[in-house]
Amino acid sequence: MDIIPHHRSRGLKIALMSAVVFGIWPASMRGMYAEGGNAVFALLITTWVRALALAGFCVMTRRLLFQTRTDTRNAITGGFAQAVAMLALCAALTLLPGPLVIIILFSHTLMLLFYMAWRGEVRLDRFTVLTTIVALAGLALALDVIHAQSASNITGYSLAFLAAIATVARLYVYGHQTQARHPIIVGAENFLAAAAFTLPALFFSVPHAPASFVGYAYLLLGCMALTSGTFGMFYGISLMGSFRWSLFAKLEPLSTAFFSALLLGETLKPVQYAGVAIVVSSLAFYQIMDRAHNKTARQQSRRAV
Repeated sequence: MDIIPHHRSRGLKIALMSAVVFGIWPASMRGMYAEGGNAVFALLITTWVRALALAGFCVMTRRLLFQTRTDTRNAITGGFAQAVAMLALCAALTLLPGPLVIIILFSHTLMLLFYMAWRGEVRLDRFTVLTTIVALAGLALALDVIHAQSASNITGYSLAFLAAIATVARLYVYGHQTQARHPIIVGAENFLAAAAFTLPALFFSVPHAPASFVGYAYLLLGCMALTSGTFGMFYGISLMGSFRWSLFAKLEPLSTAFFSALLLGETLKPVQYAGVAIVVSSLAFYQIMDRAHNKTARQQSRRAV
């Protein structure tokens, strides 16, 4: 899918800003957990806050939701994939070390690339595949996966891969929906459906609210970060497409490392700084080469005309 250069540039800026604010969420949630809150409580609250914020924006700007059966059906599809991704991720994190889960989750970029290439929607070349793999390897270093406690939990690995596959599904659906409709309408419809699909989590685990004002402050910070990042996600996907968004989303864990150091006093090892450099360099190189490829393609198109 060809993207207008101006739109791609705007999408990239939104992706970078969204990666930064999304990175606040994991650090703030760890702060909330330390104050007595749990993952189910955080999942339900943050999902409903995002759904209501997106829907509220549509109400204030007089944009109607669920106007056709097709809109409703698409929202149910995307919302279900969003809910499965979130629920599977939360469950996997209780069974496996966090870095392993995140690496498995972010393999969704490679899965999405191959799926979209199979459908003829993106070009599959060695440069794109190599960039995606190098960025994933750099992320593994940044998360210090080598020194994470290993665990041979088949259920945990299955849940992590389920979260990755569901992420591929939701990004692909969002990419198509936002090409035809306003991105925030798409976001509101999908997250209202996702919020409803997360409610069964109440039957499997009891939500626990934080026991202090500090815990609620961390929760508020996480909600603000996720909500603003979600607005950016739908606008960004509409401008740069699902695959490019997925690729640059790898900056989110790097942002998390920064905010973990800022909010929780955590520090990075030298190998993790090297991983950060690899991720940033590979994405910058991809952007440069992608821009050069598109410039060449436009010049050839003009000559043909």
